[in-house]
Amino acid sequence: MYHDDLHQAAEFAHAAVASMARFSIPPTPVNFTIWYEYHAGRDPALSHAIDALLASNRPFTPEVTLQLYEEFLNPARMLRASRETTEKLQEAMDELRAYIGAAEQDTRTYGDKLEHFSDKLDNHPAAPSMGALVSAMLQETRVMQQRNQSLEERLAETTAEVQMLREHFEQARREALSDSLTGLANRKNFEQTLTLLAKAAQDSHEPLSLMLLDIDHFKQFNDRHGHQTGDTVLQLVARTLSDNVKGQDLAARYGGEEFALLLPRTRADQAVKLGDNLRMLIAGRKLVKRHTGEELGRITISAGVAEYRTGEALSSLVQRADAALYEAKRRGRNCVVAATEAASDMATEAVLPN
Repeated sequence: MYHDDLHQAAEFAHAAVASMARFSIPPTPVNFTIWYEYHAGRDPALSHAIDALLASNRPFTPEVTLQLYEEFLNPARMLRASRETTEKLQEAMDELRAYIGAAEQDTRTYGDKLEHFSDKLDNHPAAPSMGALVSAMLQETRVMQQRNQSLEERLAETTAEVQMLREHFEQARREALSDSLTGLANRKNFEQTLTLLAKAAQDSHEPLSLMLLDIDHFKQFNDRHGHQTGDTVLQLVARTLSDNVKGQDLAARYGGEEFALLLPRTRADQAVKLGDNLRMLIAGRKLVKRHTGEELGRITISAGVAEYRTGEALSSLVQRADAALYEAKRRGRNCVVAATEAASDMATEAVLPN
C-alpha cells in the first residue's frame, strides 16, 4: 500500500506526529495511519473530511478518529465495497446477457421469416429480380446471427470471469475477518460485530451478553507438548465453540489462548449456563496424540460473562467480562463467573478485615 521513499515517509510521519500533538490526539497506530494519510494527500475524501472537522472545531475524540478509520482506511470496508461493486457488475452483465439473448432470438425469427419468404418467391414471376435482393438480405442476417453468437459467447466468458472475481473477493473478505488457525472470527471482526450488536440491543431493548474464555494453564501445556499440539488444542476449543453457537451468535479468537462469544438476545444467567456446558464438553475430551497414542490428559477452560448495559461504553463491557474471567481464574479455574457475581465478591473482599 505504501511506496514512499525514506525522505517522503519521514516527512509525512513528522507532519502526522506534529498534527496529533497539536490537537492532543494519542499517537496510536490507528491515529498515526489517519494523519499520515492526511499529510500524504492520497485520499481526497479523507482530506476533505478532516478539513471539515478542523473548520468546525470539532474535537478529535476516539469515536471520531475510529469513524474516520472505518470509513476511509479499514481493509474490511474496502473489501465490502469491492464486493458490492462486483455484485452490481454481475447484475448489469446478467441484464445485458438477457437483452442480447432476446435480440438473438428476434434475429433468428427474422431470418426464418426471410427463408420462408424466399421459398415463396421462388415460384413468383418476379423471382429472378427479387431473388438476388433476398439472398443478400439472408446473407446479412446470417452475418448478424454470427456476430450475436460471438457476443453471447464473449458475454458468457466475461460472466464467468466476474463470478471468479466475486469468489476471490469473498475469500479475501473471509480471510481479512477470520483467524487463520482456528477459522473463527478474528479480533477485528469481533470488535466490528460487537459495535453492531450493541447498537441493535440498545435499539431493541433486548439483552446482549459477552463471554470471554481462556484455556487454563495453556502455556505449560504448550511448553510440555510443543506448539503444534498446542495449535491442535486451540482448534479443538474453537470447533467446540463454533458447534455450539447459533443464529447471530459470534465465536471469535480474542488473542492467544483466549476466545470470545457474542450472544445477542441472551441474558447473563443464560450465558453462564452455555459457558458451563462448553466447559464440561471441553473438560470431557481426553487428548491423545493421533500418531503415537500418547495420552496428553485433559484441558479445561475458565470464562467470564458480562451483560451489556444500555449506553455503556463497549470498553467497559469488555473490562467487566475480563474481570469476571480473572475471578474465575482466582477461584481455581474450570468455572464460569458472571460480572455481577465477580463484582459482589470483590466488594465483599474489600470490606473484610485482614
